[in-house]
Amino acid sequence: MDSQARLLDKVRKLLALAGSDNEHEAAAAAAKAQALLAEHNLSLADVPADETGTSAWTAEHRTRKCLEKWAHRLAFHTAEAFGCQYFHDCNGRTSFVGCGADPEVCAWTFGYLYRTLLRLGSRYMGRPDSRRRFRGSRSKNRARAAYLYGLAQTVGQRLQAQSLITPATEAALVPLKDTAIQEAMPPGLRIRQISAPQSPARWDGVRDGATVPLSTPVTGPAPSRAIQ
Repeated sequence: MDSQARLLDKVRKLLALAGSDNEHEAAAAAAKAQALLAEHNLSLADVPADETGTSAWTAEHRTRKCLEKWAHRLAFHTAEAFGCQYFHDCNGRTSFVGCGADPEVCAWTFGYLYRTLLRLGSRYMGRPDSRRRFRGSRSKNRARAAYLYGLAQTVGQRLQAQSLITPATEAALVPLKDTAIQEAMPPGLRIRQISAPQSPARWDGVRDGATVPLSTPVTGPAPSRAIQ
């Protein structure tokens, strides 16, 4: 066995310990595995995925070809809450990259919230007071976008607060999963800067977002899955 093979064997054993029920033992093993890989200029890609326990895959949800600002914000916060990263492509797929069951649960949650917020946006714009306040197509479009952004803003904050109470990933495994996810993300992604729309309707959305249930029973077809 050559030196690299011996090193990877040692890393594999440490990764097995990183899944220990003993929090301190798991944290120490995960840190040591990361340190060894960094010291020898290696990454988790050099260790077979089925032996790291942290292989990443992608769950997708169909959305619009051009994802609106509010939906990007919702996708970002949903991904963070479930220990994933997300990207959107020109074919109208919003994809969540993560390990274990995280991306599938994340895609289910995003899909439910995406549909729910769209429905609430339509209901808001159909209210008599909204019809009186917002006249003309430009004013209506701006108000709808701002309201949906406000909904996504509050829902995102609630998802983040929930994830602090019940984290998706054991603390010891976070560095390993983050590395696996980063390596599974498509190269050359463009980072989109999202600014909050300035409209009174946004604050109506911020208020109403507090009443949106964050989960629903899983029904219907499963998100499509692409193994990385």
